[in-house]
Amino acid sequence: MKISTANPKVRTITKEELAQKIKNAKPVQIVNVLGPEHYNLGFIKGSIRIPLDQLDNRWGVLDKNIEVVTYCASYDCPASGQAAEKLLTKGFKVSAYEGGINECKEAGLPIE
Repeated sequence: MKISTANPKVRTITKEELAQKIKNAKPVQIVNVLGPEHYNLGFIKGSIRIPLDQLDNRWGVLDKNIEVVTYCASYDCPASGQAAEKLLTKGFKVSAYEGGINECKEAGLPIE
């Protein structure tokens, strides 16, 4: 895990760390923060869809007792870090996966 260069408050994880969290028996909430116009890119299997622009109104569907990982499209997309920062202010244990759905596909992680 490292600190985001875009936002030093946000911890980021690698695709290897994400894969381990997905395989781990410990629950994790994986949140896709892309808008519906990007749903054609696919989803990390089991992820929750909460677009960044709806996060302020929908963060209550998440459990503060379970770790959250946010993701978006790719390293070029800042939404995962922005969402993680918002959730940090709400008291969540959260990290951002900045590689996004594009890196997941390339790495062979489970995609829906």
